[in-house]
Amino acid sequence: METFTSVLIHLAGVVIFLALYYFIPVISFYYLLFVRNKKKWQHYKIQQKYPERKQLKREIKYSLKSLAIFSLAGLFIYEVSTRGYSLMYFNISDYGTLYFVVSLIITIFVNDTFFYWTHRLMHLKGLFNRVHLVHHKSTSPNPFSMFAFHPWEACIHAINYILLTFIIPIHPVMFFAFHFYNLVTNLAGHCGFEFMPAKLTKHWFFNWQNTVTNHDVHHKNFDCHYGNYFLIWDKWMHTVEHKKTGLHPKESSCGFEIIKKEEKNLEQL
Repeated sequence: METFTSVLIHLAGVVIFLALYYFIPVISFYYLLFVRNKKKWQHYKIQQKYPERKQLKREIKYSLKSLAIFSLAGLFIYEVSTRGYSLMYFNISDYGTLYFVVSLIITIFVNDTFFYWTHRLMHLKGLFNRVHLVHHKSTSPNPFSMFAFHPWEACIHAINYILLTFIIPIHPVMFFAFHFYNLVTNLAGHCGFEFMPAKLTKHWFFNWQNTVTNHDVHHKNFDCHYGNYFLIWDKWMHTVEHKKTGLHPKESSCGFEIIKKEEKNLEQL
């Protein structure tokens, strides 16, 4: 009974943490970009299209479902890690200071690989409608689009996070640092505004990293920029904008046609 009670307490802690992790930055970004500075920063908007109330309601609904799934994943990671079943370690001296720092970089690159290939998988014709369509209904994304996943897609992302703790030795501090980086990049990727000068994206340090425009284009066109943080896999697999691999040429047009059909039906109502 004591163990069950402690698990419930841990779950409550994870739920509260994730709620703050999501709602504080998302609401702040949305207010800053779409309310307070809407007119002032309009020239930075990638698509001159703003979300309607029904879109925001849909995104919040699915985001809450995603947060519930992520909470269970977080609880699982906590319980197995504190019992010594994962590779998460708690003493920096176990692997040294250098690895402590490098483990963050390794985790980011491994997760980007997980994301790219699971993302490509979700764009296959047979899976897109069932798993990824919900997220792509936000053709012009905003901060609330970030976690607007179908539950099956949320499960895929949750499994990716769980796998990281079983294949990479990582300290909790760096695991939290990774999720902070993940939050910032995903918020930026879905904010709909591009503040980075075009010339800067050509610099050697930035030309292999993803941009807000890249992910925004993915939400609009479906057939390119599958990466999360970097363009490494997109360049290797020739899935940069307007370049198709031929591996599944109908995957994107399928989803695109579905979205456009729904939008047309809504306009007729």
